[in-house]
Amino acid sequence: MKFLTQVKGEDTWQEITLEECLFKTEKAGFYSHGTVQKMLEDGLTVDTPWSLFKKAE
Repeated sequence: MKFLTQVKGEDTWQEITLEECLFKTEKAGFYSHGTVQKMLEDGLTVDTPWSLFKKAE
């Protein structure tokens, strides 16, 4: 499964690994451990103060 990230205020999405996504969301303290992967798999967009993360289509 592939994932994408976008810096807020920019127009382009970049491919990111699940590990990078988890590091920037859960390890950074914005989401509880074990929650982000499920959200992404369910098609939700994960929002942090600086970036958005989603599953690639």
